[in-house]
Order: sequence, then structure tokens, then C-alpha cells
Amino acid sequence: MPRHLRIAIVGPTHPYSGGIATHTTSLAHRLQDAGHRVHLLSWKAQYPAFLRSGTTRVPESEPEVAPFPSSTERLAWYNPLTWIRAGLTMRGADVVVVTGVTPYHAVPYAVMHVAAGRRPRGVVLAHNVLPHEHGRFDERLVRMMYRQYGAVLVHSDEQAALARGIVGDDPDVDVRVARLPLADLLLGDGPDSSETTTDPEVSAATSVDGTVTVGFFGMVRHYKGVDQLLEAAARVPGVRVVVRGEFWQPVDEYREQARSLGIEDRVEVVDGYVAMSDMAAMIRGFDVVALPYRSGSSSINVALAHRFGTPVLATDAGTLALDVRDGVDGLVVPADDVDALTEALRRLVRPGELARLRSGVDQHASDRMWTAYTDTVAGFVGA
Repeated sequence: MPRHLRIAIVGPTHPYSGGIATHTTSLAHRLQDAGHRVHLLSWKAQYPAFLRSGTTRVPESEPEVAPFPSSTERLAWYNPLTWIRAGLTMRGADVVVVTGVTPYHAVPYAVMHVAAGRRPRGVVLAHNVLPHEHGRFDERLVRMMYRQYGAVLVHSDEQAALARGIVGDDPDVDVRVARLPLADLLLGDGPDSSETTTDPEVSAATSVDGTVTVGFFGMVRHYKGVDQLLEAAARVPGVRVVVRGEFWQPVDEYREQARSLGIEDRVEVVDGYVAMSDMAAMIRGFDVVALPYRSGSSSINVALAHRFGTPVLATDAGTLALDVRDGVDGLVVPADDVDALTEALRRLVRPGELARLRSGVDQHASDRMWTAYTDTVAGFVGA
């Protein structure tokens, strides 16, 4: 495998917000740090607005991750000329990595692939093989994209099986798996900060009144199971739930659920994008970060929680169970199971349990995952 490659990455970067943009940018930095020559091609208009609700951009002056110096932001979903120009710039690359944000991108990526010619090795970085709510043509578009590029990088065995099922028995599509590391986020303070500690006594809520504060943050969608978390919390008097993020359903549905369950005094719902600058303080305000997903592929929220010494309660949906060591740095329960969530919450309010889980958190685990991840990307060359 060549030590130093010329790598073109196509995907969102600052000022786009969210996990895919921060991961794409961090990947560019990490590959460059490994000695590769990297060019990041980003979007000035990534897709039609109706494909995603909520905050899609952050202020130019408030990046969530350090901007990558060798980057351009000229691609537009509505302008095929920008796709062709991008493809032409890729002709000198050894490998082209395109971020599969939506199946729609199969169209511009097809044009880029043709314009780039035969030389670069193509790789699709698939955070989700299919959207969580996918349409009738999505699978066909994804199949076209994977077969054209010939290589797919996913973040779980489950997603790998889905990708292989879509391409069928095509021997020319190389599907590989690498664990998703935490992006190099600008959080204001990190695991080396003097404020960060794994001392179990710092858990603010439990030190005040014995209540365990269980926090959920990020995009709030039905498949993420917040409603089931509230249902379980209603059965465990010592639990307080905080939900912060942008809601795909009317936020009042969750507030009404809390009222109907009689726990409105133990539930706080805050509708709005959580800025990276607020992340550290928010997570430290939780005793436990909850990921009660009914289904899903992967999430950086486990790594974010662990970065600040906070244990995680997660279901076994997607890769979540791979990122939580059950009984060591968090608890894992079956997905779509309110009774199991309830039992986990009851366990968390037992004396000493939170302190034990907090002491088991490894705040530096994600850093070690990046080497394996970048090696996997570079390893597609010559395969």
C-alpha cells in the first residue's frame, strides 16, 4: 500500500453543521496528518431544502471543527457544471472518497466519476446506507452509486450486510467496515482540560438531591425513541429527563406526553440546535447520556459522552452496543423495549451504580480509533 497518497474527499464541511460535516473535515485533517495530500471539495448548496429540516449551517465565525485549509466550496446540487469541474480536478488523485449524505447524491457523484476518468480509486463513505425514512427510488440510486465507485466504507456489520444486499452478488463492489471515531470537535475544553474529571463525586444532580439526570441531545426523531425513554422514566421516581435538540415532530407532542404521564416536573424539553460551544457544559450536567434508539446505524454521542466522563444508557440498535461496554462505562438494553429501559433506569438510581460506571469511562478511546479508520481509507488503493 502506498504510504503517501493524493486523496480527494467530497462532502460537507464548515459552515455546514452536524456529525457528517464534522467527520468529513476531521477525516481530511487526519489523513493529512498521516502524510497524505488531501483536497476537500465541499458544497455551497448541498441538496434541496426539503430533504432536511432544522439547522444546516453554523455562523462562519463559529466552526464546530477546525476548517481544513485545502478545501473549496463550489459544488451546487442544481448546477451540473460544478460536478464536472470537480471531477476534472480529481484526475490526479489516487483515491476519491465521496460522502453518501443522501441517495440523491448518486446523480452528481456519477457525473464526477465520469469526469474524473479511470485513474482514481473510488470509495463511498456511507454513514447510512439508506435514509431512516427512505423512498421508492433510494435503493436503486444507492446501488448505482456503489457499483460505479466500486468500494464502500460503512461503520457497522449491520450496515455492511445492508450494502451487500443492495449490490447483490456483484464481486466488483468492495464493502469494508471501520468503527466511527469521534470528530475533532471544537468543544471549548476537552478531556485534557483541568475541569474534566472522572471523579464519580462530580455528578452534579445526584450530589444535590439524589435524582439521576438522564440527558438526550441531538436531532429528535421518532426512531430515536425519546417517547419510550419518557415512558420508562415515568415508572422510576428517581429519574429526571432532559431533552435538548431540534424536533422533527411537533415538540409539544413530547411535552404533552410528559404531562399525560404525570412527570412534567421531572422532564425538561428544550427545542433548538445545540452549539458545540455549549456541548461540554451540557454533557457534564447529565449523570447519564441516553440513546434509546428503536433503530439506527451509528452515533457519535457515545464518544461525546465518554469524552467528558459521562456513562451512557443505549439500546443495541446499530453500532451503539459496540461503543458501550455494558456494565463498565454504561448500560445496553434491547431496542424498542420499554421494560428493559425501565429496568436500566432502576439500576442507575441504585446507590453507587453511577459512580462505578463513571469510573469505567475511557475518555481517550476515540483517538485510538482514528488510526485504524484512516488506514482503512488508504487501504482501498491497490485492493
